[in-house]
Amino acid sequence: MRTKKDLILLVLCSLILIFIHYGLKNRDIKVKNKFYNEMVLSAKNMEKLTNEIKAEKIRRGIFIDKNIDKNLTGLMGEEWSGISTTLGNEEAKRTSINPDFSALIVKNLKELKLKEGDVVVANMSSSFPALNLALISALDTLKLKGVLINSVGSSNYGGNLEEFDYLDMENHLYKKGLIKNRSESFSFGGINDIGKEFEESTKERIKDKNQEYGLKFFYEEELDKNIEERYRYYQEKSGGKIGAFVNVGGNLLSLGKNADIVINTKVLLNKEKNLNVKGGLVGKFLEDNKPVLYLLNIKGIALANGILIDPVPFPEIGTSQVYYEKQTNLSYNIAIVIIFLLFVGKILFVNKKFKKTENIEKL
Repeated sequence: MRTKKDLILLVLCSLILIFIHYGLKNRDIKVKNKFYNEMVLSAKNMEKLTNEIKAEKIRRGIFIDKNIDKNLTGLMGEEWSGISTTLGNEEAKRTSINPDFSALIVKNLKELKLKEGDVVVANMSSSFPALNLALISALDTLKLKGVLINSVGSSNYGGNLEEFDYLDMENHLYKKGLIKNRSESFSFGGINDIGKEFEESTKERIKDKNQEYGLKFFYEEELDKNIEERYRYYQEKSGGKIGAFVNVGGNLLSLGKNADIVINTKVLLNKEKNLNVKGGLVGKFLEDNKPVLYLLNIKGIALANGILIDPVPFPEIGTSQVYYEKQTNLSYNIAIVIIFLLFVGKILFVNKKFKKTENIEKL
């Protein structure tokens, strides 16, 4: 016959079992990404490049507007200029300056198992000068060879200062020995990638200045021919051994007619998961089964990868979620279950001992 104490213990055990079944969840713990050291190294190098650009702007007497460039990085442009092309989001531009983006690029390149000396080709818009430098920092950190082409035109608040545009920044850093990879070629960007909206004097100035930097000039009025010429150039310069293609910004040649990938939040694209992407350089490289890194929807990418949107100040390098991975802490659940079993075992032992004593006393 069950006693009142037995019933209380039975109810207690039942409640604990219900808690374990419905209330006990797997606890996640943060562990450093296996590429943490390279990610931090690249981000710190990106921070160094940013500081140098800021210092150079100050030396040149270029005003840095804190209302636009809230972290005073020197990598924000102005609202409009003679080389502006389209509207751009101010918050997205500020967010892209976070060195954590260079860490994110490193993470994706390392996951592709690229080795030192492998070739990465890239089409970079001047709309995101910080992302271009983040990519270069990642390539330099991992000792990869970049074949880089830049389009000079920029959306609002990007590299659109005519007296110190993105390629001026890059050339300055290269001359100072702060970067190894750099753009080898350029185009006007803008409408059809040939700067239809630019003044003729502006186009001549861009062309002359960048050819003095030793850069090859791309100009082809027919978009399809322009894409083919760019594609062949990448193949020739890489010897046909392309480890990955990277797109930075919304350059028409990369995008092609794929308006839907503008809102993509995944950095890494591949043919199997992105069969709807056709045309443009992105489509061509996916057809070649080459991995594509696509950096355009900055806010979406930031949210998906644990990077803060428009923070002031930027977080300390190595502390954001992008540097970590979540792992299920099964040991927590196992420990709870073991404790429960020990508790039940002890109750049964005490109860059995109590009943034995009670039976002796009755004798």
